[in-house]
Parts: sequence; C-alpha cells; structure tokens
Amino acid sequence: MEDRYKLLSAPELAGEDSFIRWVQLGDDDHAWTQWQQSYPERQSIVDEAKYIVQMMSSQATTSLDVNAKQELWKSISSDISGQKKIFKTRTLILRWSVVAAAAIALFVWFNVSSGIQNVVVVPGVTADIKLPESSVVTVNAGSIIKYDEKHFQQDREIRMEGEAFFKVTPGSKFTVITPQGNVTVVGTSFNVISRPGRFEVSCYTGKVKVEQAPNDKVEISSGQRCSAARMEDNLQLNQFDASASNPDWTRGKFTFENQPLSMVVSELERQYDVTVKLSPGIEDLKYSGLFESGNLDTAVYMITWPLHLSAKISDKTVTISR
Repeated sequence: MEDRYKLLSAPELAGEDSFIRWVQLGDDDHAWTQWQQSYPERQSIVDEAKYIVQMMSSQATTSLDVNAKQELWKSISSDISGQKKIFKTRTLILRWSVVAAAAIALFVWFNVSSGIQNVVVVPGVTADIKLPESSVVTVNAGSIIKYDEKHFQQDREIRMEGEAFFKVTPGSKFTVITPQGNVTVVGTSFNVISRPGRFEVSCYTGKVKVEQAPNDKVEISSGQRCSAARMEDNLQLNQFDASASNPDWTRGKFTFENQPLSMVVSELERQYDVTVKLSPGIEDLKYSGLFESGNLDTAVYMITWPLHLSAKISDKTVTISR
C-alpha cells in the first residue's frame, strides 16, 4: 500500500483507483486493512472517503452532459434524504469542469452533525458555495470546507483543506482556519492554498492577515502573496498581478512559475482525476507555463513539451519520462 495515501485528504483519497476498487469490489482488502491499522489517526479520513465513494459511485458520469449530471445529483440527493441525511442545494451553483472518472466525479454536500456543514469537492470538479452571510467561496478540486451554519453569521469562521477563493462580504471578522495557518479579513477577496507541502495566500482586494505561528504573522494587501513550503518555514512575501478579479484556476487555467514538476502534475491529477507517474529524477524539474481544463492530451502536452519530456496516456494513468 502506498505511503502517499497518508497525506491525502478525504476527497483526494476517494479519487484513487485502488481505494475505489476496494470500497466497491473489495480488491486488496488485506492490504487496505493493514494500512488502516498502520495509520489509525487516518480513520476519520478513510470513513469520509468511503462515504463519498459509496454515495457517488452507483452510476457512471463520464459520458453525462451537464443536465444529466444535475439530474443524477438530484437523484442521489433524494436517496440520501430518505436515509435522514441532510443535503442542501439551494445555495449551490455547480460548475462542472473536467469529469474524467466514472466513479465519483461529483460534488458532495452533507452534514456530519446538526448545523455543521461539510463541503467535499472531489477530483475533476469545482464548485461555488454561497455562505449564510452572502460571502462566496469557489472551491477547487480535491478540497474540503467546513463551517457551522447555525452560528456562521456571528463567528464567520470556516475551516478548509485544499484550495479555495474567497469573496468576503464586508462585516465582522472573517477567519479561514487551515492545518497550516489562519487567514483573517473583514471584507476582501483572496485565494488560499493549504495542501501538504504548500501554504499560500494571495490577496486580490483589501487586506489579509495571515498567521502561520504566533511569531510568524504578516499582513498583505492587493497584489501581495505570502507562502511557505513547510510549517517550520517562515512566510515569504512576493508580488503578483492582481488585475484579474479572481485566480486563473477559477476559469479553468492553471498557471505555474518556476514550480517543481511534482507540484504541477499533482494539480493535473486533481483536475483530470488521473494518476501521473514520473520517471526517477524529473520530479524536481522547474516548470513555468500553464495547462487548461477540457482536454487531457492537450494539458499533458503543455506541461511536457517545454521540458522536452515525453508522455504516454493509458486509461487513467499518465506516464511522463525523459
């Protein structure tokens, strides 16, 4: 069983072929049982990922158009409501991007307890969420946000893992809590990335306070970005072009500047719900460029040709080598 699974969030784990086959068919049951015993602290993540697969894998979605996907969501929502699970769709605006895999390429919204809302966005999907006080969050693939609906207008606190873009309605303090640090604003727009090995906050309008540790706090304004690769690293400041109203990824464009290839292909995996295998020695190659949602062949070519690499696509696996 791969050790990298211990770093994945629930939606990312739910997008893994091996995990899906285990939940659906019982494949590699002994290996997955041993893996759970080795990482008992991951049990809640495993349970949440299993829930996603079980709810979303009953019908194939690869060949469905937007209307069919919406009808499928209504059907699933109705089925779960019958089991006394609460699904709220009135504030959701689903924006279907690339849906590559049949098993789970859907957006999930469910309660874990009274008033606590979990929004899970699985690989291949992005979604816009309107919060109770009218702020809007655009959630990237492979991400989770959680908040207390009953008390949100009073405390305006939201927890997240993954990546999301926030347009905050002016008012009281608004706080985004991540495993790597907290972001506090009043009324502004900003992007937050909180993934293993990467914490980054980009301010588009207004001002943003970022705290990674008690002695590591910064305040950034429009056009400024702070980032850290590890929690023990201090936040680093730099500039970016904030003339656009929101990040490129919300429009299906994924841009990188001098980033390691391993980070680039991780985003490709999330957006296309594929597994990328890199030949030894190329994971740290620096990439500057972009790829777009919509066509996997084109996206892979846009990543590999500047680095003079070759790629082979077989089913849901992309192999990149020199």
